[in-house]
Amino acid sequence: MTLSGGHWRGLMLSLMLLLGGCGTSLDAYRDQGPTWDLARFFDGKLVAHGLVTDRSGEVTSRFRVEMQGRWRAGKGELFEQFYFDDGRQQTRTWYLRKGEDGHWRGTASDVVGEAVGKTAGFALNWRYQLDLALPDESVVRVSFDDWMYLLDQDRLINRAEISKFGIYLGEVILYIERTAPLATPEAVTP
Repeated sequence: MTLSGGHWRGLMLSLMLLLGGCGTSLDAYRDQGPTWDLARFFDGKLVAHGLVTDRSGEVTSRFRVEMQGRWRAGKGELFEQFYFDDGRQQTRTWYLRKGEDGHWRGTASDVVGEAVGKTAGFALNWRYQLDLALPDESVVRVSFDDWMYLLDQDRLINRAEISKFGIYLGEVILYIERTAPLATPEAVTP
């Protein structure tokens, strides 16, 4: 059996889509520091700056987020106030709890069911479905594959792929920083 040029292109496209779904494993970061401590990082005041892109990579929205985290007995509450470049504002409150072996679970009013994540080394990967509010006030249910990479104990980069029915729609990219950085031994003066 021989394949024509169109069939070869179709076969190669199918193979690329299949391989494209094989992302980086969280285990690749297991032995790399700094070690992630979600409760420590998201305790207190933080600020984030981010953008949303569509599937072509075009920026469709920019925003700032002011956050406040509180923790008690292994459970956390993270309040987020979003300010979008078009004047919209939005809030979300995450309720977080630590499981075993670096696993985390979280809920919020617009999260469908639970967000489930795990940490390894300097990385955290969350997966969840979200009822996403659009600028026209409509709501669409999408899936998030959310990766956070700790740069140091006070800063991280967050990259989240957005999809629906397995089709890539775009991504959210955030830079998050603690506004009251924790004192490190190097920063303490005698």
